[in-house]
Amino acid sequence: MEWLAETAEVRADPRHPGMVPRARSVLVVAAPYARPNDPARMGPSPGRVARYAWGRDYHNVLRRQLRKLERMLREAGHEARYSVDARPVFERAWAQRAGVGFVGKNCCLIVPGVGSHVFLGTVVTTAELEPDEPMAPRCGRCTLCLDACPTGAFLGPHRLDARRCVSYLTIEHEGAIAPELEAQMGDWVFGCDACQDVCPYNRTERPPAPDSDPYAPSAPLELSAEALLAMGDETYRERFEGSPLRRAGATRLARNVVIALGNSGDRRHLPVLEEARHHRAPVVREAAERALRRLDAGEPARTGDADDR
Repeated sequence: MEWLAETAEVRADPRHPGMVPRARSVLVVAAPYARPNDPARMGPSPGRVARYAWGRDYHNVLRRQLRKLERMLREAGHEARYSVDARPVFERAWAQRAGVGFVGKNCCLIVPGVGSHVFLGTVVTTAELEPDEPMAPRCGRCTLCLDACPTGAFLGPHRLDARRCVSYLTIEHEGAIAPELEAQMGDWVFGCDACQDVCPYNRTERPPAPDSDPYAPSAPLELSAEALLAMGDETYRERFEGSPLRRAGATRLARNVVIALGNSGDRRHLPVLEEARHHRAPVVREAAERALRRLDAGEPARTGDADDR
């Protein structure tokens, strides 16, 4: 994650030469992606996938919507540049300053009445727009999100050690995961919702779902561990085309599924793990060895469910 340090100056000031030097305003949008009637789990059996990745890749969907805003501003004679989590823009900070929501203790933006299950996008522009009032934090003394993290990644309110975050480990981290963290990852195979699942703001009634959901998945995410472990890179890319899961790649997701099997406490998965010991990728074979040891030792499963903590 060296890019965070490399782009710090640009993220601190959108008037940086790397963005829009004559910028006067930042437009921020928040698009909900989770609903109260969402199923409890989804993903390669027996693993779970974070809610944001259940549907189409939000980069593609939100990008099309923000391009319209960008085009409108340019047609009015202003410079404009949109961003959807791919350019050096600190979306959460601007969203709080724009009054869209506030940054919770788990570092997620929380929109009252909607919750933290939102995608963020920005348009930096030279247009001078009337600013909205910033939103003050509303977490109070609540620390449910900090306490819920399965790997103890929070050093305190608003302080996250990404090296221990399950979302980082399952999506961005290449190579082997530290054995002590593997045992704490539960059944998460892509991302993690633990700190959001317990947030009271995510338990409030939300607006009704639109008739047409642009994030609806093109194909079900359900997939057996055996099928996923047998996938090659090309098959994986084709199977998850248009899905956020494509980012992890076949090897990383196979590694994560093997870890989840080892954490399941279910010895019925032993044959699959035995087969995974012969996987083409060394990192998967090594993870399978450790998963077998955990399963043989009968270590209690850590599912990541808020009710279990």
